[in-house]
Amino acid sequence: MFLDFLYINFLNDINILNIIYKMFKIPGLVGAVIEITLYASSSTFLYTQIKEIDVVTYYWLTFTVLTGFWEAFYILGHRDSINVSKYLLETKSNVWTSDFDLSMILPWKFSVIFYGEYGAYADREYMTEKDNWSRLIEGTHALFCGIFSLLTLLLNLTDNYDKSEIALSVAMGSQLMNSILYMGEYSLQTKDKDNLNYKTDEFPLGQFWNKRPFMYINIFWTLMPVYAIIQLL
Repeated sequence: MFLDFLYINFLNDINILNIIYKMFKIPGLVGAVIEITLYASSSTFLYTQIKEIDVVTYYWLTFTVLTGFWEAFYILGHRDSINVSKYLLETKSNVWTSDFDLSMILPWKFSVIFYGEYGAYADREYMTEKDNWSRLIEGTHALFCGIFSLLTLLLNLTDNYDKSEIALSVAMGSQLMNSILYMGEYSLQTKDKDNLNYKTDEFPLGQFWNKRPFMYINIFWTLMPVYAIIQLL
């Protein structure tokens, strides 16, 4: 009876949360700002316990861990992400200005929504099930970069600094290689008439890829690991 009581109260709490979420509608851009603010706040709280890792590298490591979770949720929910991409293209809309309930900031929902945007307007390999390229890129990044970034932090917190540096080198070296291979392949795809990312009037590329501005976010996945490796040396 007591367990039944707890279960009923748990369901009631869930229903209350769902009602609260649906009461508040926010643009996708605001949701992204809230997500990043929550990440930055929690990371700042933990930084006081970290030693021998400079502040820029530290925040990039924590962000890589967060990205790893997003990537895992994308892989698990890629069909939902594809549906988001298709909807955005059909309605000629974007997630930045579209309204969502507050639950969009939950990592598993946030991931599906913004990978949907990325698939629609940056890399259309992310909105196809014909091959596993996008999931291979995201999965290897989550495995070798996300997990080893988390391991770097955990080893540092337990004063295993030498092992922490080894994990850091694996994480950042893998991230740099992952980024170079991904961007190199993407560049080739834009010139392949049989590829979804081929530049067309419907999906223009522009000079320096300026017609696909979401691609510019990948610059960080190249520059930041270079910075972290230099600091490590």
